[in-house]
Amino acid sequence: MLHMITDVLWTLEDTIRLGGGMQMPARATIVRLSKGGQSGESKLVLHSPLAIDDETARGIARLGKVEWIVAPNCMHHLFLKGACERWPNARVLGAPGLERKLGEGVRFEALPSEGPLFDGEMAVRRIDGAPSLAEHVFFHPGSRTLVVSDLVFNVHAAPGFSLPLFLRIVSAWKKLAQSRVWRLLVKDRAAAAQSAEDVLRWDFDRLVMAHGDVVEANAREELATALTWMRHLPSPPLSARTTG
Repeated sequence: MLHMITDVLWTLEDTIRLGGGMQMPARATIVRLSKGGQSGESKLVLHSPLAIDDETARGIARLGKVEWIVAPNCMHHLFLKGACERWPNARVLGAPGLERKLGEGVRFEALPSEGPLFDGEMAVRRIDGAPSLAEHVFFHPGSRTLVVSDLVFNVHAAPGFSLPLFLRIVSAWKKLAQSRVWRLLVKDRAAAAQSAEDVLRWDFDRLVMAHGDVVEANAREELATALTWMRHLPSPPLSARTTG
């Protein structure tokens, strides 16, 4: 079922099953751009697609035409093939590295590391320094919304006990937080820190993530706090410091 956030922003929510009995709340995001196509039909961006049935597809069609399908990192690809089959004329953009998981099943254009996208109505920034994930985040100035996938979680409820236990272990349960798993994924702290600072320069007030509750206000300040580890580099060892 589609959920309207604003007149240009909708979400589709479901629960996906992961290993170890975990059931993760998940969200796809749909952004309607202000510039329509030649027919005047609104153009849509489908971010991180989930399983979409015929009824939901008809609801999406009432919003406009899916012009772009986005797989924003190397984990959010499970339902990409189904979305591409449903909208075969859409352009498919994916995180570099996904080709190793998708094989020949789905062809896509690699997302750029940064810059304007979707007729210039949105912008993208990759979180550098963690190539195995290749997380890309997106800014929609028209609604002052930042759209992320796994950069942060904000999960306050989940079925079963496996996911709550896991999120407690990685310090990301019942709060807006960055999973401690990032500390294993990041191989270049300086590059990751610069990416985070670049994202925080955008003027957003709403944060929509793939897993957890949407943050409707003061999102930039809350995200800055959630990204404290990523933004702050460790001090060099005492032996490496110079004295005056």
